[in-house]
Amino acid sequence: MPLPDHPLVLHGGCNCRAIRYRITVPAQPARPLNPFSDGELTFPMIMTDHCNDCRRATGAILPVWICVPSDMMTCQLEPVSASNSEAAGAASQTESWIPATELFRPGPQSDKYWLKFYKSSSCATRSFCGRCGTNLTYAIWPSMGEGEGWPDIFDVVLGTLEREDLEKEYMAPDRHCWVECEIGWVRELTSGGRELPRHPTYKVNEMAD
Repeated sequence: MPLPDHPLVLHGGCNCRAIRYRITVPAQPARPLNPFSDGELTFPMIMTDHCNDCRRATGAILPVWICVPSDMMTCQLEPVSASNSEAAGAASQTESWIPATELFRPGPQSDKYWLKFYKSSSCATRSFCGRCGTNLTYAIWPSMGEGEGWPDIFDVVLGTLEREDLEKEYMAPDRHCWVECEIGWVRELTSGGRELPRHPTYKVNEMAD
């Protein structure tokens, strides 16, 4: 289902917490339209991605993204020079929330923080944590330019959001994209065509209810 119409704030970051981000979503009337949706779909939107490049880059057989206008996203970063101890991590981050566009692009500050970048094509840049390796975002700079009014977008790996946000029913993807690249058995799994055994933990001799 789509995100609710009311304002909401989502939080996430990398596994070691050196990189934290916040997505501040305004009320529905203030959200930009997706120019390819015939005026029906606004950003942010949540989608599964069957693209070959994103599958390899994330290491996930079916990546899921929340596509966020860049001006909705801010972040706090831990400097590389800070202590690596878990206790010092949060205290050593930038105190204020900084616009993501100032930090989530390669530039002079790229060596200062654990936020690192990989340029996966002539215009696309992916970001990840240089300490724990978590994949975080995909972005095209400048903006795609394929549709009038297309805003600068960060595609944020949905699994990097905090669990308390992910558990909301409205965080489920509401569309599949790049299905021209999809793998047959992945489609079968996602469409309910094959049911797998379910286990509470790694112990495959114990079955979930």
